[in-house]
Amino acid sequence: MAILLLSCGSKLPKLREQLSDPDSDARIAAIKSLAEAKDTASVPKIVQLLQDSVPDVRKEAARGLGKMADERACQPLADLYARETIEDVADAAVRALVNLGSWSVKPLIGLLRSGRAEVRAGAAKALGRLQAPDAVDPLIWLLRAREPSVRVAAVAALRQIGDERGIDAIAKAVESTDPEVESAAEKALSGEGYQEQLNRAKRLTRRLPYP
Repeated sequence: MAILLLSCGSKLPKLREQLSDPDSDARIAAIKSLAEAKDTASVPKIVQLLQDSVPDVRKEAARGLGKMADERACQPLADLYARETIEDVADAAVRALVNLGSWSVKPLIGLLRSGRAEVRAGAAKALGRLQAPDAVDPLIWLLRAREPSVRVAAVAALRQIGDERGIDAIAKAVESTDPEVESAAEKALSGEGYQEQLNRAKRLTRRLPYP
């Protein structure tokens, strides 16, 4: 085992140099190997590859950083997600942010202010998967978004987090005039423990008095 680790370690400097190789396939191979080795010394160079001109390199850089458990990758990954227009590259970036856990919460909350609806919705979903309590207030604010897809994502995230303030906000969202948002809110409140909030919201919608 010691011989194997020594052999792997001796290859790392060469792999780091390979990150600058003109051949994109060589860069991708280097990212994969360095991520597998959890070589945190290569994180700054891999972060630079998030701006590579080749989409597959950007995607592999995002995947690799998501495996390396290094906080330095979080904001660059969020920046990539904010600007990326190629779907599978953007998906790799947001998955990496989720993999990095609580370090990603602050950058993801920042993405909720993006001018792009798909970015706000994706960030909301990621915060839900992370069950981030710090995101509750920003997600409640997101329920006012113009785009139904963003409001639906916010509803789902608040349900996953489970904070009482978020659940109350979901109950009010049942009143939405948008059927997609209303359906998402009802679905979010259909789980065990939320029936009273759902019933209360339906009574509000029907303009009936509380019992």
